[in-house]
Amino acid sequence: MGRLVLILVLGASLSSGSALAQQPSPSVLDTAKELVGTWELSNAEHDRRCTVTFSTEAAPGGFKLALDQGCAAVFPMFKDVTIWSIVPNGSVRLLDAKGNTSLEMSEVESGIFEGERRGEGLYFMQPQGAVSIPVRTPDQMVGDWNFLREIDKPLCKLTLTGTPGSGTDYKLTVKPGCDAAIADFALSTWRLEGDQLVLNGRGGSWRFVESDVNIWERVPPSTNPLLMLKP
Repeated sequence: MGRLVLILVLGASLSSGSALAQQPSPSVLDTAKELVGTWELSNAEHDRRCTVTFSTEAAPGGFKLALDQGCAAVFPMFKDVTIWSIVPNGSVRLLDAKGNTSLEMSEVESGIFEGERRGEGLYFMQPQGAVSIPVRTPDQMVGDWNFLREIDKPLCKLTLTGTPGSGTDYKLTVKPGCDAAIADFALSTWRLEGDQLVLNGRGGSWRFVESDVNIWERVPPSTNPLLMLKP
């Protein structure tokens, strides 16, 4: 009986020690609190970006993070990232659920982090509040676009042209092989209204707002979002 009690006590002690080992130290937690919030993650050219939200909710190996719904489309290499951590030198790591490091970034200026992935180049991160999306002009919208809901699963490809249509609208062309839900809408023209992109079709209009550079989301938001991405 005494031996069984000893085994149970030792087991409880080891379990408690393991749980304690997973808890971040006070200094790491204090540093993490300073980084809590929404950040912009971008490539070096700053033509691809998305938002990442850091929290101090504990996760294996660090803290939980949330990628915005457009992140996986812009940066497929980060689609499995769910955790972030702070390493002893102060760098920030983005990790997947298995603890694999997708990107490590160091602070190069106050509030600006930089990291590199071999073969892909540099990535930057800065507070979302320090970033503003510029107002678009029609010339900037002209070109090929993809409709999608999930990464690597485009629903449709279309081209916004600079050719005048009716009124202040411009013509657009939808490529063959479009998803039926989009093809049946028979999109034909587009225009910019302030910060909104308006696509017109047989059944009316669809409106989109730019949530990140070259990523437009249909509004009002829904549980089944429709995104437009410029490749």
